[in-house]
Amino acid sequence: MTRPAVAYLGPSGTFTHQAVLALRPDADAVAVGSQAEALAAVESGTAAYAVLPIDNSVNGVVVPTLDALLERPSLSIVDSAVVPISFDAFALAGATVEPHVVVSHPHALAQCRGWIEARGLATREALSTAAACRDLAPGEIGIGAAICGDLYGLDRVERAVEDNAAAFTQFALVARPTQDAAAGDGDDGLLVVINPETNVPGILRRLLGVLEDRGINMSNLVTRPVPTTPGKFVFLLFLSGTYSADDFETMREEWAGLGGTARAVGRISPLAELAGRR
Repeated sequence: MTRPAVAYLGPSGTFTHQAVLALRPDADAVAVGSQAEALAAVESGTAAYAVLPIDNSVNGVVVPTLDALLERPSLSIVDSAVVPISFDAFALAGATVEPHVVVSHPHALAQCRGWIEARGLATREALSTAAACRDLAPGEIGIGAAICGDLYGLDRVERAVEDNAAAFTQFALVARPTQDAAAGDGDDGLLVVINPETNVPGILRRLLGVLEDRGINMSNLVTRPVPTTPGKFVFLLFLSGTYSADDFETMREEWAGLGGTARAVGRISPLAELAGRR
């Protein structure tokens, strides 16, 4: 039987790669260069799924993922997972050059600032934690996920060099939905995008009143511009709670009456709730 393909934000060894193994361990993981490329693979049928980072407990939502999802309304989030973000420090195997610079993604460097400064090392930014470890040079220390050591044949300098041991990233599993994106079971939350027809005073307050009337908690609100229409914005609402497709349809009709077009992007629990279940 052919294994399904899962496109993810590469290269091999990223935390997104780790999330693929958690969400679809039976699939073939295919590394790609961007969120847009991963979703395009699902849209074209080249991949059955895409796994992408969507929220981080330290740095907040991952805007390129949200923007790529907004551009592809035919795709939905069908599952999610939370991965603890713990960084190990690596050097080239058998390295004899004294380390003088730490290389990693800017977010990783920021989350390991204490360890880096305590050693008086300079820093250099890389496109990803995995790329930093893959492309290490003599005199460099790479900071990345634990799986990078075995993947790239590196020596581990130290484990868990992050400043915050309670950091998590939430990853979304995206596919062509087989049911309404608002349908689902359990207390699994919902991500909704609302496109206001006009930008008028009080529009956001009125749209959010639909949630207040139902006692629905919103864990996050993100505003994104519409690239083709300067001055126009859409709202992304991260909702807690349990919803049926009928529940969402009722809210969608109310939003329409207030001047907003709503679409369910898919099922996704708030990051704090997912982390608490681990």
